[in-house]
Amino acid sequence: MDNIDTPPSRKLDVERIQHLLETEILGTGKHLIYEPVVDSTNALAMQLAQNGSEEGVVVLTDSQTAGKGRQGRRWVDVVGWNVLSSTVLRPLFPPYQLVMIASLAVVDAIADTCNVTANIKWPNDVLIRDRKVAGILIETSHDRAGHLVAILGIGVNINGHISRFDTTQTSLQTNQGLVTTATTLEEESGHVVSREAFIAHLLYQIETRYLALQQETRQTHGHGSISRFIREQWRARLSTLGRTIHVHQGKKLLSGVAEDVNDQGELLLRDHSGECITITWGDIE
Repeated sequence: MDNIDTPPSRKLDVERIQHLLETEILGTGKHLIYEPVVDSTNALAMQLAQNGSEEGVVVLTDSQTAGKGRQGRRWVDVVGWNVLSSTVLRPLFPPYQLVMIASLAVVDAIADTCNVTANIKWPNDVLIRDRKVAGILIETSHDRAGHLVAILGIGVNINGHISRFDTTQTSLQTNQGLVTTATTLEEESGHVVSREAFIAHLLYQIETRYLALQQETRQTHGHGSISRFIREQWRARLSTLGRTIHVHQGKKLLSGVAEDVNDQGELLLRDHSGECITITWGDIE
C-alpha cells in the first residue's frame, strides 16, 4: 500500500480507501458503507447484521452523534479528524480472541501508517506513551437465523492536537485531564496522517488474523498454533503487565501487580496480601 501524506479532510475519500485496500472480504466492493454522520457506527452495523448483511461489511463515518465506548461511556469525536469504523463479523471463535485481534490490528496499523510504536492497555485500549489513541468496542448478538454476529467498533484519534480542541469543535473538554491522557497520531508522528491509508492498513491487519483463526477453528476447534501465536503477540504488547495497578469495578477497588494473563485473556492480579485474583472486567489505572 502506498502511504502518501495528505491534508486532513473533513470527508473521507471512499474511492481512495477502495484503491488502497488489499483485503479479500473486509470493506471490498459493496462491503464498504460510508455515511457522513451517523448516531453510532456500531448501531448501524448491528442493524445491518441482524437484517442478514454479509460478513465483512464495514461502516465508516466522519462523525457520530451518539458514539459508544466501553461500559456505557460516550465516545466523543471531532468531525472529520478521526477514524470511526464498525465491521460486521461472524466469528467461529470466542469473543476474547476478537479482542486480541482488534487491538493488535490497531497497533500494527499505526506502525504501518506512520511508523509510531503503540502498545495495549488491558484489555484493548491502545496507547502511545501511556496516552490513549484508540478505543475498541465489541458487541455481539444473533441475526434472524440465530447465528452469532459480532460488531467490531474501532475509534482512533488520527489528526489534530488534543490541546487545541475547543468548544466550537467538540465537548472533549468535559473529560478532565484529557490533554494528559489522550493523544493523536498527528501529535505523535509530527505530521498529518492519511485516514484513508490508516483504514486500509487497519482492515488488512484485522482480516489477516481473523481469516486465519476462522480456518483454524474449523479444523482444530481453535486450539492450534495460530491461536497461541496471536495470544502471545497480544501478551507481548500489553503495557499493563509487571506494573502496580488499580482496578475499578464499579464501587469496588482492587490493587496489586498485574502479573500475567491466562489463556482466555483474563488479567491475573497479585494483590498486596499475595492472593492471585482473576480480573475479567474493570477500569485500569
